[in-house]
Amino acid sequence: MARTGNTTADGYGYEHQQLRKALLAEAYGQPCVHCQLVMLPSQKLDLDHTADRTGYRGMAHASCNRSEGARRGNAQRRRSRTLKTSEAW
Repeated sequence: MARTGNTTADGYGYEHQQLRKALLAEAYGQPCVHCQLVMLPSQKLDLDHTADRTGYRGMAHASCNRSEGARRGNAQRRRSRTLKTSEAW
């Protein structure tokens, strides 16, 4: 999903921010939904959306969450380029 620059449209609006804030304190000491390593107070944490943004997977290390998003975005761009290349034939 391409970012629009609008936090609400991108899924990071008021409701997302309030839910993240409510879950943050309890996230410390729990496993990250991506790497399963314990999340510590010294680490930046994100509230992770499902891939289709219809729900949440849970709290994750910011680096794990953003790496996963980058992998999905890169894969989507590769698929799109492959489709355009095959259509040109």
